[in-house]
Formats: sequence, C-alpha cells, structure tokens
Amino acid sequence: MPSRTDAVQEAVTHIQAWLAHAPPPGEAIVRQAVVLRLLHAAGFDIWNPAEVVPEETNGAGHRADFLIRAGSGTFALELKGMTVTLGPRDYQQVVTYAASEKTPWAVLTNGRVWAVLDRLHQPGGTFEEHEVLRLELGREPQPFADDFALLFDPAVWRADGARAAVARVQAQQQRRLDEARILREKTPVVADVQRQFGIASFALAAQAAAEMNRITQQERDVLLGAQTPPAGDASEGSVHFTFRALGCAAQALYLPGGTWRLLAGSQCAARRRDEPGWQKFMARRDAWVADGTLRPLDDARLELTRDLDLKSASEAAAMVCVRPVNGWDAWKDGQGRPAQHWR
Repeated sequence: MPSRTDAVQEAVTHIQAWLAHAPPPGEAIVRQAVVLRLLHAAGFDIWNPAEVVPEETNGAGHRADFLIRAGSGTFALELKGMTVTLGPRDYQQVVTYAASEKTPWAVLTNGRVWAVLDRLHQPGGTFEEHEVLRLELGREPQPFADDFALLFDPAVWRADGARAAVARVQAQQQRRLDEARILREKTPVVADVQRQFGIASFALAAQAAAEMNRITQQERDVLLGAQTPPAGDASEGSVHFTFRALGCAAQALYLPGGTWRLLAGSQCAARRRDEPGWQKFMARRDAWVADGTLRPLDDARLELTRDLDLKSASEAAAMVCVRPVNGWDAWKDGQGRPAQHWR
C-alpha cells in the first residue's frame, strides 16, 4: 500500500497534468478536482460529513466552504477559483469563521496557493498577519506533496500537533532555500577546482574543494546530493536515483539489464553489522575499504571513490545505510518518485 506522502504526490502529479492543458479552473472545479482530491489523498474521510463539513452556517451566521474536524483538531477551509488572487477580504472571511468556531486555525486556498493562518499569531494585527505558512503548487510535485502530507495528516490534527507540524514544514522550506542558494553559489566554485586541478569527477572535486576550505562539508553534501551525472557518464536508457539515510547522500544509476551502479562520491554509513547473514556483506565492504574503493570521510561515513556495480536496488541501498531496506522504495528519481515507478 502506498504511503500517505506517495498518495499525495500521485494526486499532485495528476492535478498538474490536467492543469497544464486546461484553463485555470473556477471555484467549483477547484473544490472537486483539487481540494477534495488532496484532502482525500492526505487521509481525511471526505465522504464523512462529520469530518469534512461542507458549507455549514454556524450560530454566528458565518460560513466557510469547509470545516475540517479531526478529533479535537479543527480548521476552517475557504477556497476560491484559481484565477483569484487571495486578498484581505478573503483572509478576513476565513479567520472570522475560524474565530466563531473557537479554533485558531484557518486555511485559505485558490488551489495553487495554500495560506495557513493561526489566529494566535500576531494578535491584534491584520488578518493577513495571521498567516504562518504558505504552500504553493509549483512545477515540481515533491516539495508541495511533502509539505502538504506532513501538515494535513489527520493524525497530526487529532493529536493537537498542528503547531509542531507548521514548524517542521517551515524548517523544510528553509532548508530548500538554503540548498538552492548553495547550488547557485558553490557549484561554480567546485567547477573551478575541477578545472584548475584536472580532477576527473565533480564528486572528487567537491571533496577537494572542501579540504581546501573553499566550501564546507555541509555544502559539499548538498552539492553531491543534488548532482546529476553528466550525460556522457550515463549509459543510454539508464535512470538516475538518489538516496539519503543516516546523514549519507548517495547516487545510483539503474542500467538496462537490471544492474545498479552506485556512483563515485556516494556516502556510506561506517556502521558495522556482525549478526548472522551480514558476514559476507561486511567482508566485501572491508575489502573495498582495504583497496581504497571506500575511504573514511569522517567518523560516521565512508565515501565511494569509484563507481560500483551491484545486483539489486536493495543491495545498493544497504551499501549506503547498512541495514535491510526495500531499495525499490528507498531510491528516488529526480521528481521524487520511488524506483518502483520505473520497474
């Protein structure tokens, strides 16, 4: 069964596909084809009018498009057509409804932009100043899907965990901004080191740049985690994947015929497993350490100094994290889809 995040990502991908060939939808279509679809993918029971309450006028005479109730967690949800730019009146409408329902939480969306408001944030300010988080459905499905699945998890709302979830999404968004800045600013630095010293691969040049203090180890990790091998390095018909675990960032190619090529510069956990069933695995790793295929990067990580061909997705993933793992779920392509998508 796909995970909740996978379900949201699949829904986002389908929504983007039809939006690319259709005029911006009005409010009724946004409600049916975007909002309800995403809430359903996130795990809300959209068929239960006690959980997803549609257009109910409360005792104060206020009405939002939906009132979402998950246990003790509640938020008001107001939606607009996709051509509408969310403005002060829209913010006032949904915040006022949330206040009449005695919940601090309100969500305002036109299908692309999702503004999350907390009435306890900036008390006494304007209605727009209650906004604590904004999600935007862009060209890449994964960032939006990851944020949406985390924030709109019904279990989060039932456990009164909305504020903590907002903080986690804020941290995710800031990390993406930081990584984008590193890619923009530090890729030319590594390229210059690679040119200056005639280094064969970008990964080795990134390590050299870190050792010369021209970039930090953290910047190096970001660069290698986002790096796509040059077209000349990849066999025709191959697919590029990444995997992160235990502070390690790894890259692999899935080659025609089923071989998994773990790429030079990938990081592998230095941990050991001595229980039955792992002896042959650890013996091979020890041999690769001895011949320099794997070299110590720090106390917790090893670095692969050459490409390494392995028999399966799970073997390649286990080489990174040294634990049993379903490689077809662990490895992700450039759009965040698991390797299973390409199987």
